[in-house]
Amino acid sequence: MAKTLRTRARQLARAWRRRLRPLPEAPAWVQVEINNTCNLNCVMCPRQAMDRPLRHMTFEEVCDIADKCREARVPRLRLFLLGEPLLHPQLPDMIAYAKKIGIPSVEFNTNAALLSPSKADEIIKAGLDEIVFSLDGADKETYEAIRRGADFQQVTDNVAHFCRRREQRGVTRPRIIVQTIVMDSTRGQVPAFRRRWEPLADEVQVQCIREYHGVEGLRTTDIRSEDELRPCPALWEYLIILADLRVVPCCVDINGDMTLADITQTDMRTVWRTNDTLNRLRADHLRYDYTRLPLCAGCEFTNVSLIKRKAAEAALASDGGEGH
Repeated sequence: MAKTLRTRARQLARAWRRRLRPLPEAPAWVQVEINNTCNLNCVMCPRQAMDRPLRHMTFEEVCDIADKCREARVPRLRLFLLGEPLLHPQLPDMIAYAKKIGIPSVEFNTNAALLSPSKADEIIKAGLDEIVFSLDGADKETYEAIRRGADFQQVTDNVAHFCRRREQRGVTRPRIIVQTIVMDSTRGQVPAFRRRWEPLADEVQVQCIREYHGVEGLRTTDIRSEDELRPCPALWEYLIILADLRVVPCCVDINGDMTLADITQTDMRTVWRTNDTLNRLRADHLRYDYTRLPLCAGCEFTNVSLIKRKAAEAALASDGGEGH
């Protein structure tokens, strides 16, 4: 089915609203891949399509990036991408440094398999502002089939201990989010998942599976030709720095196919505001001329209709519905 005139008009209006809005002085956040190594082999992870060498950033490299974020007044620093941050032995030191120099919010996501009691104390003490625990499934069989290489009991114990330990220390930071992904194997378990974690976490997030960059067969919601599109908001919101120190425009660019710069050779504000590649990419999106770009052509972030369908599916799963 072709797009209706009304859908096309909404798309045009979205682009004009974005075009007329001033570019922010700095990205809303910078995501730093402090390592691209991982201890698990999760079924939905795009790591299988990653062809970059494995690497841990040095403490000095991360400190330099944090300094550049502070100079550009970036409010959020997120210390993860395609790796498990707890594999980096200097993670607590990186958090502490970023907080020491005045970064307002420092955050990371983790699978929690390596979150020992001592590591939990180090992270809380370092001043982390937000932690997202990525768990999938409400029982051992489902969880371990998805999060391959992890032990369900150990991970849930680790997360529960972290929640209790924050309470025992009498602090409100880091904010604790427990997140699950809706896919065929987990859909019926979302209500039980919420009941398990809502008493302990500050927030339980339910998201639908994302399928991109070579990960096939997990999508639960189809892209349709009549869907309403939008210029990708990522280009006006954040920057990604890969473990090899290349800056890329979004989290889908897992191999640096659209590299913008080497962060050691520039500063954050220059990349954000004057980088020719990034500004051409923004212009392409404002014209909806991004179908020729492999990473953008079928990306879910440009699809308003798909995002709404997925939100409805996640809400239905949370209420115990089928979601189909």
